[in-house]
Amino acid sequence: MPMAKQAAMAIVLLLGVAAASFPAALADANFVASTCKSSDNPRCAAVLGADPRSANATTVRELASIALDVAAAAARAASGFLSGEADRRDRTDVGDALGDCVGYYGGATGALETAREDFDGGAYSEAEEEAGDAEGAADRCEQAFTDRRLDTSIVSDVDKRMKDGASVAGDLIDLLWGDKRRRHGRRLLRP
Repeated sequence: MPMAKQAAMAIVLLLGVAAASFPAALADANFVASTCKSSDNPRCAAVLGADPRSANATTVRELASIALDVAAAAARAASGFLSGEADRRDRTDVGDALGDCVGYYGGATGALETAREDFDGGAYSEAEEEAGDAEGAADRCEQAFTDRRLDTSIVSDVDKRMKDGASVAGDLIDLLWGDKRRRHGRRLLRP
């Protein structure tokens, strides 16, 4: 009988701990959801949800930083994937288009590194612009295939991850910059 009592007490203790942590987890999810709603980016919650650090973020700046990391990781992963695919398809139209994409994603990786430096230094307008430049790599990559009348399916997944990550990063950075502009009485550049 004492063993059953100990088990029951352990279960009650575990339930108490779980119940105490549930409001915090719910509050974190609500913070992410409300921040994403403010960004007007339909991919925001999905992008942030892919990184477990988002659950512990307490500021928009932290979420923007996480989104910037997600975008940079997407650019690096895309660059590696596309480089491998270009090597496998050397001297073909698809290989040439992939080679163009490797260059575009190399530029996106550099832009996101610069965005990180600008962001960390509080230069939000520059960081937002660099994130936008990085997002454009996906469009240019798809265009490299379209111009050659090739199927874009080989790049569609990496391009989507890049667009999603970079657009969310840019939009969240804009929330920081927009707030700064409002505090200084400046007109918003974007609604």
